[in-house]
Amino acid sequence: MKIDELCELIRTELKEKEVISPSTHFKELENYGSLSAIVIIDLIEKKFGVKINPRSFRSINSVNDIVDVIGTEKFN
Repeated sequence: MKIDELCELIRTELKEKEVISPSTHFKELENYGSLSAIVIIDLIEKKFGVKINPRSFRSINSVNDIVDVIGTEKFN
């Protein structure tokens, strides 16, 4: 998967109208709310098999941060 595809998946899951880039701080997006973190955590677990503790998710701010947690080797 490419990082741009992950950005699009997150945009779709959050039902966001704005384009999401790797540097986008998704917590600042219009549609981001308390359930959005759960949606993103679930997406990461289903697509990549990586579990993220909800408490540690607090330190994740951008798509680039998610890529670092998943592992850059999983992206081409």
